[in-house]
Amino acid sequence: MSVFQRSDGRWVVKYKDSTGKRIQKTFKEENDARSFEDELYVDSREGSRLTVFEAVTLYLKDHDWLSDGTKRMYSWSVAGAVGKNGTRSVGCAECIADKFVDELTRRDFNDVRDNLRARGSCNGTINNYIGMLHASFRYAASEGLVPADPWQSFSPLRHRKKHRDGSLEDFQKLYAILPDWMQWWCRTAMALCLRPGNVELFDLQWKAFDWHHGAVTVYMGKVGRPKTVYPIDEYMDEARARFNADEDGREGFVCRNRYGRQVKNYKATWRRYCKRAGVAIPPYAMRHLAATLMLAAGADVAAVAANLGHSSPAITLNVYAHAMPSAQRNASRKMGAAWCENGEKSSIKSIG
Repeated sequence: MSVFQRSDGRWVVKYKDSTGKRIQKTFKEENDARSFEDELYVDSREGSRLTVFEAVTLYLKDHDWLSDGTKRMYSWSVAGAVGKNGTRSVGCAECIADKFVDELTRRDFNDVRDNLRARGSCNGTINNYIGMLHASFRYAASEGLVPADPWQSFSPLRHRKKHRDGSLEDFQKLYAILPDWMQWWCRTAMALCLRPGNVELFDLQWKAFDWHHGAVTVYMGKVGRPKTVYPIDEYMDEARARFNADEDGREGFVCRNRYGRQVKNYKATWRRYCKRAGVAIPPYAMRHLAATLMLAAGADVAAVAANLGHSSPAITLNVYAHAMPSAQRNASRKMGAAWCENGEKSSIKSIG
């Protein structure tokens, strides 16, 4: 089963009847659709074979914390979607949706890739959709519904990751021409090391702020867990002043658009100001710049990893090793100290 919203606002529940035929039912309200889905849902975690469609549906049902956009991607892959113009888009994995997971082969794997290539998808996008299917299969395996992920031995396509960084100089040029409400976006994103978008930055509310301890707790939709950040005092002082002036109080959004409402679409506005400033810098660069500046100043890697919300400092090291010249110089100084014995410098001419 799957539940999704059509472009006309109605909610659709897709499911199979007793004969195995796939049918759908529409509802005006999401609650009605969810209730209908719950009535149909039968716990199939013991003793039954799972199709690809059922594996993805089960994964979504048990991972409700995923963002709406991610859920739509999963749903489209196996059930397709209807666009705003009424045309139906065939999902990349609809061709295997009715196949049992434990019978999937390399040919099925290639069919999904070929469907995505036919849409003009790059290797990175193809890997993302294949990865979503992998996640569903692995979860089904962990629940004992399938023996294992049948595609676990297949390697992802090689691709060059999209450049998401930007120089500090370019950012300063852009920041200088931004209106106050957008500059506040930037200060918040960098002070809290947030991912720009509606899940972290623009969904952030004042109730996330702990004024007594000077901390902010943010839910990270990408990984489905919260993080706690202790930003600089200057930022917290400004945030407190804005909070006191906010008529909506704790339920108010921290970052808003020019009309004082929640931000829904920011990319077009961001690009427009980038064009005026003569720079090309993605919003995500603010998060990278914050991490780079902290590490370049010699901040503790574990503390930076906590601010970013990384599960391990090793991830931070792998991504931002280039931003740690001060730490490298410090390591070199310590190595130099090891060359001294009894206060006398050892000869290093023989090295090399």
